Amino acid sequence: MNFLTKIRQSLFMAQNVSVLSFTVFLIITTFFTWYPILPIYLLELGANDFQVGFSYTLLALAYALMQFLGGILSDIFGRKQLIVIPTFALPLCYFLAANSSNWTTLILFLVIANSLSALQLPSFYSIIAESVPKTKRGVAYSTFELFVVLGITIGPAIGMILIPRIEIKYLFYLSSLITFLCALSRTIWLKETHYNRSKINKLDSYKKLFNKKMLLIILALSSLLLLFNLTVNGPFISLNAHEIMNLNKSKINLLFALGGFAAVIYSLWGGKIIEKWGSKKVLSYSASGLGVFIILWSLSSPLWLTIALFTVLYVFFQSCYIAYGSFLADITHRQSRGLVIGFIGTCTGLIGSIGPSLGGYLKFQFGPSSPFWAGLIFALITSLLLIKIKE
Repeated sequence: MNFLTKIRQSLFMAQNVSVLSFTVFLIITTFFTWYPILPIYLLELGANDFQVGFSYTLLALAYALMQFLGGILSDIFGRKQLIVIPTFALPLCYFLAANSSNWTTLILFLVIANSLSALQLPSFYSIIAESVPKTKRGVAYSTFELFVVLGITIGPAIGMILIPRIEIKYLFYLSSLITFLCALSRTIWLKETHYNRSKINKLDSYKKLFNKKMLLIILALSSLLLLFNLTVNGPFISLNAHEIMNLNKSKINLLFALGGFAAVIYSLWGGKIIEKWGSKKVLSYSASGLGVFIILWSLSSPLWLTIALFTVLYVFFQSCYIAYGSFLADITHRQSRGLVIGFIGTCTGLIGSIGPSLGGYLKFQFGPSSPFWAGLIFALITSLLLIKIKE
């Protein structure tokens, strides 16, 4: 391979990661202008508290179930196709959601949107893994997650400014427009990385789904998602901050904003840490750190200490996400990568979706901090299972 070819491939690799990172940033930013107030909007459209909770269960299930199919299709038709086609369909879902006059119709279109996003996810992880050398995967996933957390941090701030001035349906229209522009960008600038397409009836790939190592991986990552849904991804941090720490809405928003900012800073060098220690070790340490610091945070009382501990646990949370993507790349191979990632995503997503219900039961029975103690248990289980997985 000559020098010019190496340069050309290097530019090609950087292009895929850059295009995905920037378009995901734009889509997530506009998505999070309205997503934090979605429960309130559902109530305004006639849903009750139980129906709001049930709606979120449907959204989680749609996101979990469709990943396996997305992985299979990714290996058959290629990564780019499975990213671009759903991106073109998403704007229609957001446009129809904007014009929904009752909560059931709104949730229907958002469930479809979640299903489309789930179809993309295995291709996202796969195309990043296949666009950079193995030694640079940590940096690639760190870059990608940096733009994700930037969108999650900036989106609500924009929404806070726009919501008093315009109806929420116009935020859905904004999501629709930006997503369509991102679909065009991905069509033009994304480059396919999967050329050796597999056949759907090829049994070799499916055999890899059923062995002791895969069982340990699924159990470990399911435990990780349960940890996430009992802590940062669940409602229990906000509830504890409001009910026990007596923080008002603005201080709770400040808590998450500062946590997001700390995650952004960490993402700048999170990939280098993975390159040094390896994705499995970083994922194990980060899960344990998240479990320990969520307990320390729940026991804190001064506002400055509450904020300091929360930013640390949020850094561990972000570190988990960066290491998670790199870990999936490390345990899969190009030919069956989409299939395996999709299978793992569906299995772990289904198990992880139990988290909010489990946390709600524990909170009702044992008090506000009990979901966090359960989270610590799952953090330790995650770390122990990861240790047992052989390289």
